[in-house]
Amino acid sequence: MTAAITPDGFQRALAITRAAYQDVVRADPGFDKRFPKAGSGLDRAQEELAANKLGGPAYMIANAAKDIAGDFYLREDPDRARELLELAVRLYEFRNDDGRYTQSIDRCRENLLALGSVSVQPAVTPDAAAEARAQPAPRSPSVPQSQVPQQAAVATAHAPTLPAIPSPAAPPPSTPSTRRHSGDADGADVREPNADAPPNWEQLLRDWRSGLDGETLVEHLFDGLGELISDLVTRNAPASADRLAAVIADDLRVLAEELAGVTVDVEGHLALHQRAIIARSVSQMASSKHSRGGTPAELRQVRAQWLTSALWNHALCRHWPSNGYQTVADILGYLQMIQIENRYRPDQRELLLAVSESAAQIAIGELKDSRREKVRHVFTWLRHAVGVQLHVGGPDPVAPEDSTSHARVQNPNEPGRHLHPETWAVHLLSQWVHEEEHWYSVAFILLNLAGWKADRLEGLLDGLYRTPPGVPVSDEARRVRDFWHELAMKALATTRTVRVVKNAWEPGVVGASSSLSTRDQDDFVQLSNRLLQGMAAELAPRAHGTMVQGALFSGRPVPTYLTFNNFGPVGVLKIDEAAKVQREKENFDEFGELLHPFYRSSKCVVGSTTIANSTNGRRYQAILTSYVFRDRDEPTTLRDWLRTAGAKRDDTGNKVLDEQGREVVDPNVLRDVVEELFLDALGPWLSNASRSMGDLRGEYPALRPATFERTSYAPGKDAESELAHFTSDEVARTFGSDGGLSWRSPTLEPLLHGSALGRSPLVDDAAVTNPLWLVAHIADVAKPGGSEEAALFDWLLYDRQYGLTTRSYLTCVSHGDLHGENVLVSGPDGRPPALYIIDFETTHRGHICKDFARLESALWSRTFVWKPDQLSQIRAWFSNALNGEALWTAQIPGDVDPEVQRVLNCVTKLRTILKGCEQRNWPINDLEYQWALLASLLPFARYRDHEDPVNRHLPFLLAADVADSLVTRARTAM
Repeated sequence: MTAAITPDGFQRALAITRAAYQDVVRADPGFDKRFPKAGSGLDRAQEELAANKLGGPAYMIANAAKDIAGDFYLREDPDRARELLELAVRLYEFRNDDGRYTQSIDRCRENLLALGSVSVQPAVTPDAAAEARAQPAPRSPSVPQSQVPQQAAVATAHAPTLPAIPSPAAPPPSTPSTRRHSGDADGADVREPNADAPPNWEQLLRDWRSGLDGETLVEHLFDGLGELISDLVTRNAPASADRLAAVIADDLRVLAEELAGVTVDVEGHLALHQRAIIARSVSQMASSKHSRGGTPAELRQVRAQWLTSALWNHALCRHWPSNGYQTVADILGYLQMIQIENRYRPDQRELLLAVSESAAQIAIGELKDSRREKVRHVFTWLRHAVGVQLHVGGPDPVAPEDSTSHARVQNPNEPGRHLHPETWAVHLLSQWVHEEEHWYSVAFILLNLAGWKADRLEGLLDGLYRTPPGVPVSDEARRVRDFWHELAMKALATTRTVRVVKNAWEPGVVGASSSLSTRDQDDFVQLSNRLLQGMAAELAPRAHGTMVQGALFSGRPVPTYLTFNNFGPVGVLKIDEAAKVQREKENFDEFGELLHPFYRSSKCVVGSTTIANSTNGRRYQAILTSYVFRDRDEPTTLRDWLRTAGAKRDDTGNKVLDEQGREVVDPNVLRDVVEELFLDALGPWLSNASRSMGDLRGEYPALRPATFERTSYAPGKDAESELAHFTSDEVARTFGSDGGLSWRSPTLEPLLHGSALGRSPLVDDAAVTNPLWLVAHIADVAKPGGSEEAALFDWLLYDRQYGLTTRSYLTCVSHGDLHGENVLVSGPDGRPPALYIIDFETTHRGHICKDFARLESALWSRTFVWKPDQLSQIRAWFSNALNGEALWTAQIPGDVDPEVQRVLNCVTKLRTILKGCEQRNWPINDLEYQWALLASLLPFARYRDHEDPVNRHLPFLLAADVADSLVTRARTAM
């Protein structure tokens, strides 16, 4: 059955469409190139109408009207767009008996709905409502019933009745009726509300609250919607779910307040369907109005409108199960508004990246191609989300507040103007084709947004490069699209060759494997398995069967992994800030190769992939240091080795126990390893010592004044920044002290009062010197409070023999971070272990005491979780081995606990080796090592990667002992 249109009606349709076409060509000369068939189609329609042919002209005029409205008038003149779209629908329906034009009709109606061509149904009486519920949904009289299934979505079930085609005697306006916003840098159009717009939101709420008896309160539908949104995000972007959970929960709470008192007949699909149509239309209009932002209250209301539309569509699914994709589309509209609200806020960078990642993955993962075609505005949202990921979270991340004004997204055709976020993705992909250093980074972003699946990658790229109907993809765009598809598929293939055994830095979400951006959580960087696989594969592209496991380094804040191939361990892979990775590579090239090849890595390679930390925007890279491990080696850290090594065994292999049933430790095994570490492994550095005159405070961040300029070691760190760490909430919790640990008191007494530290059995003297107070005055953070204090610090700083600032001291190449996890120990039982030095990021030429003091501090803090009796033994020995010759020659008590004995054997040996490094006329005095110990112990008191709080209390109290010794020496000498 065809819709009746007279020959005169066709002539009027042709006249209206040709006038609109001519106006568009005058206003936009490029239109004719984008839609070359529009003008020729109208000419051919005129010829066929002259020959009394009607079938062909209907199709050709309808196509032209649809293209003209969709490409131009939707933006420039909504009233004229509405007229053309309604005209196109009538013409398509003229010959749609076989359904060939149904898809085109649906597209036109979607645009009509977006323009607000929906009327609010009048209230009905209860009898009329009951009768309506008993009847099937009404259908457009101009569409054959066989072509519209009962499950038809918003676009078809309540299509508005189309008016008769108007006479050309009263032509529509030929110029756009819009106004420009004077503050809009991109020249976007802001339209006045049109007369046919949907009712305002407040009126809708009033209408919905005046429901009928027996209807269900809408609050009973909220749980189902919340579960659906949570499930969508968790299933598609699990690593972003936690970050979005609070926002979604809060918006659902606001939605409940907004819809309080609203009722609906959940058993009848008519009311639900009508409400879904109107809510979608209201949401789209509001989104368009606020596309460049708005007040928090305005944007929150738009989010509530999208959630309301999702609520009605979700409830409608019980009647029309195939309607689920409409609910997904509404949820994407909701996520789009979260992006709009946060895309320029530096404090919400992580939320912005989480919501854009979720939106892109849901759009590709939940909507099939045919469904995306039915809700075409999803393509715009998809391009927006991918553009944010590439621009703000990509290989060269831009701060959100600078994103729209950055030179990278400047409009190439209009200098001084910048591209809309919806065009960022395609624009940046075209740029980065020519920048090889970004290739793998971009490939991983695309794979991540595609869920690391080949078919979704196709859908993602097709969505980005989708063109309007009738406009072919340009050869250049197709070339760029194919380039990224080929590269991403190659990256996907190599990623699958890497197996992850243990990743201690995986985001804390079950099944989370798709998070691209790293994220700081409690100072630990989070890294997904997928991204880890990709970064490892790039650095070892030929090593099929590569395996990475992080169990050995799981306590580190920086992701670090031992890598294996078919023949055993081959190296250490680390993911760290790009600047630190580059420093490590430079330090290895300058200093690492001075070491014997047996003890250091054979090569050091940095990957090209750069990822952004979604918390702060810092760039991260991977570095692989390769070692010549023996085939049977099972590397462990020096810390773990020290926990069990050295136990004496009898002829049968059993451990020898003393009279108290404790294992007997062979001190020579431990001492030999410490000697090999310093005199063999680090010997080339240590032996290349020279004397320097300088300010020793600059060697240690904990002592360094803020004005001291030093960039080769721990740049940007000084005493002021170190002291600030001790007032953090985390330190306050660990030490049980309100406000953390303050430097303002000269003794520990105020810090101990009522605190967990004060309840420690280690504390026997509250009058001991506060090490933070000493540091603050030494580093010029605070000024002395009187003449006595001034004299005290004058001696500590400027004494000719012992002063910090003008002293002569030995320097050598220093590792800079020599602790038990940066030395690997390997080898089968029964032979001396092999040692391997790792992590050269802080290597530099510095104070000769630095590595010794750093390792000693780590031995006290990170080897064992100490028991109370062990702590008492440590504190007693340490305080008696601080001054004079006792510092170098203190003996180990015979009745000391075996675990304490292990550490003391190592500490006494390393102190002996350091003393042997002195020059005859310039000995290393006890104060020089005490300053190194003080500066090394304090950081261990604030590090979070300890097994137990007591392992942070101990280094702080040992630092207090050192501080007390220094102050006592100064007062004695004054």
